[in-house]
Amino acid sequence: MGPPISSRAELVAEIYRLLDEPRALEWENAPARAFLEAMATWLHEQPAPASGQEPGAAAWQLFAEALRAGRG
Repeated sequence: MGPPISSRAELVAEIYRLLDEPRALEWENAPARAFLEAMATWLHEQPAPASGQEPGAAAWQLFAEALRAGRG
């Protein structure tokens, strides 16, 4: 299990951390590198939500765990 994720910025950092892993190109779902790069860029470029509308830490953590599970 990786570090706890509680914000969009932490999720973007986690995606880049996964991409930097020595096994990043050996995932079960091999085209994941381009997908993760595009997703991180998209998440990073989205405007900040209005106050109080950003999903909570649990939502970011669940999404991060789903990404980690995709490694196979």
